[in-house]
Amino acid sequence: MEKLDAGNVCLDIKAVLEKDDRLNTKALYSHELVGTEEDNKPFIVFNERLYLHRFFHYEKTLALQISKLCSNNDIDGRKLRLQAQKDLINHILFPPNVSLTTTDWQQVACLNAFLNNFNIISGGPGTGKTTTVSKLLVLLLMDNPDCKVSLCAPTGKAAARMQESISNAMVSLKDLDIPEDIIHKISILQATTIHSLLGYIHGSIAFRHNNNNLLKTDVLIVDECSMIDLSLFYKLLQAVDTTSTKVILLGDKNQLASVDAGSIFRDLCNETMEMNTFSSERLEFINDFIELPQNKIKQGNLKARNNHPLFQHLIELEKSFRFKDDDGIGVFSKAILNNNTEVIQQFLNKSNDQIEIFNTTEFDHILKEASQQFTSNNNGYIGLNSIEDILHKINHFVVLCAVKEGKYGVVAINNLIEKLLFNPSFMYYNYQLIMVTQNQPENNVYNGDMGIVFDVDGNKDVYFAKSKTENFKLSPAQILSWQTAFAMTIHKSQGSEFDEVLIVLPDTKENQLLTRELLYTAITRAKHKVKIIGNADMIYKIAQQSVSRISGLAFHFSN
Repeated sequence: MEKLDAGNVCLDIKAVLEKDDRLNTKALYSHELVGTEEDNKPFIVFNERLYLHRFFHYEKTLALQISKLCSNNDIDGRKLRLQAQKDLINHILFPPNVSLTTTDWQQVACLNAFLNNFNIISGGPGTGKTTTVSKLLVLLLMDNPDCKVSLCAPTGKAAARMQESISNAMVSLKDLDIPEDIIHKISILQATTIHSLLGYIHGSIAFRHNNNNLLKTDVLIVDECSMIDLSLFYKLLQAVDTTSTKVILLGDKNQLASVDAGSIFRDLCNETMEMNTFSSERLEFINDFIELPQNKIKQGNLKARNNHPLFQHLIELEKSFRFKDDDGIGVFSKAILNNNTEVIQQFLNKSNDQIEIFNTTEFDHILKEASQQFTSNNNGYIGLNSIEDILHKINHFVVLCAVKEGKYGVVAINNLIEKLLFNPSFMYYNYQLIMVTQNQPENNVYNGDMGIVFDVDGNKDVYFAKSKTENFKLSPAQILSWQTAFAMTIHKSQGSEFDEVLIVLPDTKENQLLTRELLYTAITRAKHKVKIIGNADMIYKIAQQSVSRISGLAFHFSN
């Protein structure tokens, strides 16, 4: 159970035997509670891995559903339909970009996803995952105006962010020669949580949509897939009609894995097939749509035809359009991810416009200074009088913590910021920023949703953004579980984006949760500025530690 608590799907028997020679393989395999994949026993041994039967079933079925989706592709027919839209693709959606000196992976991902029924598009912040999908939706709706599209994400916050990103992408497409009805159809799409899409049943772990009641959608687009655990991934794909639905999974394979068991998105990206590889036939077909030689797929991405189901279904967007290649957030986050001590040292020695690092001895001073970032005088929301303006500004700044408890944890820092800004004497107070911590679909709020307590005519209500221009309110008493959210854990920040973040690291290195993926995720929540409170040896230690979860997903795909 300790291994499961760490997020592992199964136990690597060989690795355990190497650590403890008292364990007996023969006794394990012959135990009455242990069986093979054909058996209905509590524990299953498969490919030298020991599973709980439920997790084995989830993993095996998930791989089977993905394989079915990968095999149902009318490639020849779709190639002809893409050719019919070549002018739209070449001159409107993806006109030649002389400033881009590498492969245009956005265009490649878009065309490839049109051809395939199952697609993974991974990329870091600012690489254009949502832009790519928005252009793909234009293609799909031009091809079939009656196409039904479903958008979802694992949390309400991630769904809202997805919705906002697609809306912003459509604004940039409005000036192009694209039919207004197509723009309108995409603009009115509503992103929802996976739980809502599947049909949440109060008090049950099951959903209304399942393998006996499939989702009625032609295109299913799922964002922030790194956050989805094995159980939810299984239930989502069980509800997909593999004969007719196109599935597109979006995410950052380098981000934190899900809180619960499994790292499915990362496993699919890293453990199955090499990303960005194509047969000569597919490479030549896609390159025919790309005019500039430097933007075409390179010969280094050519691979002999492979029978693996996921071959040509995995694309990684490599170019960030948000961060410079040679400075700031993009460079530092990659240095942490790759444990590049030389680059990390440069940032520790000298701050720049985007990255500042402080020793823990400066904690009190920096936090006091940072608390003022929430005020309207510093581009925050405290002091504003319009609820629309307030909700628009709550993503200006946040404090991100690696741990919950202790001096450098979420609880203590929230208490400190509350005292510095308000010194409240009541549970609820004006301008209090809160985070919902329990799904309440009946009230349209979900775990991770952010709200603001605001007093209108003597009535304190909690306001939530419904869209860029709409909001709704609930009485504080209606919210079953919540926490103050001036500071939040890095895990809780996934799916969010802020102008600036302050990252607070603990002063003890003995914590297996302090990994490079954790710090990378925290750094890349910021668009413009990152401050870190943490000693140099702590940062080096974190960069050395990587998330490693045991699964057998790759073995379920037959070659």
